[in-house]
Parts: sequence; structure tokens; C-alpha cells
Amino acid sequence: MNKEFEQHEEKGQNWWEESLNRRQVGKRLAAIGAGAALLTSAGVMIGCGGDDDFDSEEAAANAKDAIDVQKESGWNVGAESKRLVLKNASPTDSKNSIDGWKVYTDPEKLRTAWGPAEEANKKFVSSELINSLNQPSLKNSVQPVHSKTMDEAYSRGLGMKELLEESKNPGSTAIVVDLPGPEAVAYAAALSDYADVVTTFDNWPHPNGVVPSQETLGAMLYYAEEVEENKEKRSEGGPTVFAMDSNRLTPYRDSRDAFDNRYIATMPTAENLKAENIESIIYTTPDQKRTEELDDLNEEFVAYRDAGIQVTMMPLTDFQPPSAESIAELGEVDEGTSSTHRTYYYGGHPYYSPFFYAFYPMFLPVRAYNYGSLRSPSTVRRPNYSPTRRPTTFSSATQGGRAGVGKTKPAGFGRVSTRTVNGKTSYTSASSRTRSSGSGRSGSFGRSGGRRSSG
Repeated sequence: MNKEFEQHEEKGQNWWEESLNRRQVGKRLAAIGAGAALLTSAGVMIGCGGDDDFDSEEAAANAKDAIDVQKESGWNVGAESKRLVLKNASPTDSKNSIDGWKVYTDPEKLRTAWGPAEEANKKFVSSELINSLNQPSLKNSVQPVHSKTMDEAYSRGLGMKELLEESKNPGSTAIVVDLPGPEAVAYAAALSDYADVVTTFDNWPHPNGVVPSQETLGAMLYYAEEVEENKEKRSEGGPTVFAMDSNRLTPYRDSRDAFDNRYIATMPTAENLKAENIESIIYTTPDQKRTEELDDLNEEFVAYRDAGIQVTMMPLTDFQPPSAESIAELGEVDEGTSSTHRTYYYGGHPYYSPFFYAFYPMFLPVRAYNYGSLRSPSTVRRPNYSPTRRPTTFSSATQGGRAGVGKTKPAGFGRVSTRTVNGKTSYTSASSRTRSSGSGRSGSFGRSGGRRSSG
């Protein structure tokens, strides 16, 4: 289990229980005629106007997924006057166009650009992040995003593409890219003329969002025209790439401003994958520090293993630019296939590509290698990961040692509660204070209790 996430969740739950106790004390004191000063001395926080304060029963009864609240009351519900922050905003897209990207702020055009070419993959796409552009004020707030880490992810994607192109059977393996959203988008863009990309971004941006999904949306705008052009070049037989935002499970300490737009990833069932002749999964992670899949993928990956689908892990940092030592020893190498990006190679040099096929034998190279004459790279190692069932905050109920039916969410995860107060939008924070926007929108948000199956 992600210990940091568990600790934060436990702290949030302890806060909620303590909050209930404080509210109960406050009600009893009020019933015997105690004044506001006495309430304050008892440690009870009084909301604006009194009537705005949520009690636990009301919050639980009104709890909804954050995205449903946003659909009903606006993407920036409760923070209408706050600007959406875009780190690494870029005036141009990957084609160096100042205006070309703007056409893709039309959600239909962005869905078309990033939608998979294979009909069978279309049912696995989540378009919720793209759908948020139906909100005019959000559409006018976003622009392309471009960063150094995106360039590095793209370069690593180019290195992976070269290896796949030298494989006899790339289509039998699906690649799950679980990186911070903009980097996952960049990696997928690098492969988009060879692989079929499935996006799984399942939330909306919010000015106070725990998950900065506006950065992911901006990255999609940055590469939109390039990806759409690449789809026209793509031939059949390449792998499927599932692009995920690892920030979806961001642990956070309850705060008065946080809007909990976290969500859980969805993946095809083992039966779905087998129907598409997928025999193995490569789980792509940022680096070697991650030794387990993220918690919300554990049950799916174990189910794949049990169904005979091999699941292995590949850190992206195994792909590096050629070192000065390698170039000096082995001579000049191709700088890459892209005019704007340098290819990062497995082990840091094309010389080491045979070891990729040795370490990831689900890919069959088009030519035979005499490994006895090759020196193994010191920067990479053979993967030893295999998914193992473990207790997580998303574990199904168990009975008799067997998994129950349906994945569950932790209490309050990605859930908020709504309320209309005098025609104004208000929301409660984890500190049990109340904020009002005065915008006239109905609805509010705050952490709520309750546990819900994802279905």
C-alpha cells in the first residue's frame, strides 16, 4: 500500500471524526442556551451566517463525485473568481504554431485528434477531461503546456518506438504509461505514429483542484495537431498505449481550499485484453524507485496475471541520451528520428538494445543476437516485478480469502457535498470553515464521508 497516501487518508478520517465530536458538543451547548463565546471556548468553528455550516449527516447525504458537482454547478464551482494556474504555459504548440492549437479547444476536435484509430480501443477511452472544454470559461482559460520533463518523456518514447519497430510482435503487448499527466501525454505523443493511444483522464480541472489536470489538458493541446497528423501515418500492428496521470491519487492533507478531484484509473478486463490478442502488459513508471503498481491498479493487474497475461514493470529512466563515454568508445550515433527531439536509448546507447529484448522477452526481435559477445549495461537491470495481491485503500471486500465484487474508494475520496445557501455558492473545508463566493451559483463542496463502489 502507498504508506504516504494511507497516512494522509487516516489523518483526514481522524479530522472528520473529531469534527463530528465538536459539532455534537456545539449542538448540546446551544440547546442549553450557551452563547457564541462559550461555543468558541469549546473549540467549535462557526460558519458564515451559522446556516452555512454542514453537519455530518447532511454532508454524507449530499455527497457526490466531484466531477458531477462540476457538471451541475460549473467547473470552477465555489472558486469562480480565482484564476486557473497553468505552469509551463506555452504560446505555441509542438508544430510551433501560435494559433493552430486553438482549433483543438473545441472538445469534438480534440477528441478526434487524440481518439484511438482502432475501433476496438474506443470503448476504453475516457474523454471526461476533454469534455470539460464544453465549459466556455474553462475553454478561454487554457492554452498549451510544454516543459523540459515533457521533452524528456518524449525522447524516451522515441527510444521505445525504435525498439518496437525492431520487434516481430509489438501488437501483442499493451503499454500502460503511468506518469504525471503532461509527461504521459508527451510519451504517448512520441509513439502516436506507431501505437494506438487510449487516454484515461477522468476528471475536470478546478482552480483549487488536488489534481492539476489543467496541465494534462494543456499538454494534450500542445501535441494535438502532431498526434492527429501521426494517426494518418500509422500502420496496423502496433501496440496499444494506455496513458494515465499518476497524479490522480495525489495524497494531500485536508485544507480549507482543496477541491478533491482525484479519481481512480479504469482498465479493460482480462477478457477484453485477450479478445484483442494482448498477451502481456508493460507498466511504464517514472524511475526505479517505484517497485509496485499504484494502488488503484493492483486488483486489475493481479487479475491479468491470474488470466495468464504477463505483467512487468519498466522504469523510463532506463532510457537515456548517449553518454560522452559511449560516443567516444563506439563512435557517433544517430541523434534520433525527430527534428526537434533527441532519442533516448535503452541503456544509453543503441548498442544495448539486445538486452531490452532479453529482459523483456515478450518482444521478439527481428534479428538474432549473439549475447555472449555483448556487454550488459550497468544502468539497467532485468525486471523482477510481478503483481501481487495486497491490501490497498481501494481493495474489494474479502470473504473466505477471496476478493469480493467491485473496487471501492476510501471514505471521501474524490467526493464532495453540495448545498444552496441564499442563492450563493459556498463550500466547506476540512477545517469546517465555510467560504462563500457570492456568485449566485447554487452548490458547494467539501469532504464527505461514505464509501462507494466504483462499479
